[in-house]
Amino acid sequence: MKRQKTTWLRLWPMALLVLLAACMPPQSGKDGQPPDMNSMLKMFAPMIFFFVIMWVLLIRPQQKKQRAHDNLVKQLKAGDRVVASGMVGTVMTVKDNTLTLRSGDAKIEVLRHAVTEVFEDKPKGEQGT
Repeated sequence: MKRQKTTWLRLWPMALLVLLAACMPPQSGKDGQPPDMNSMLKMFAPMIFFFVIMWVLLIRPQQKKQRAHDNLVKQLKAGDRVVASGMVGTVMTVKDNTLTLRSGDAKIEVLRHAVTEVFEDKPKGEQGT
C-alpha cells in the first residue's frame, strides 16, 4: 500500500500537466480556417496517454486483486482456517452466500466475501503428533 501511495505522489504533478496540456484548444489553421485532423489528434493524444497510464497503474492491479479474491472465496471448504471480518476461525459449513465459522466456543455465520485470508497451517492446539 505504501509503495502505491508514493508512486502516485510522484506522478500527480505530471498527470496534472498532461491534463492541462490536453485541455488547450488547437491552434487555428492558416487564414483563420479550422484546424486540420493532425492537430486534433495531437490534442487528444495526451488524454489517451493519461488513460493508458491510469489503466496500468490503478485499474488493472485492482482487477487482478478482485479476481484473486473471487477465486479464494470460490475454493472455500469445510475445515479451512480463515480470517473473516478480523475474526480467525475454522469453516464448519459452506452455503451459497454464507459460511459458518467456529472461533473458540462460538459459532458465527458470516458472508463468504467477508473472508480475506485462508491459513495453510493448523493452530497449535489442533496439531497432531
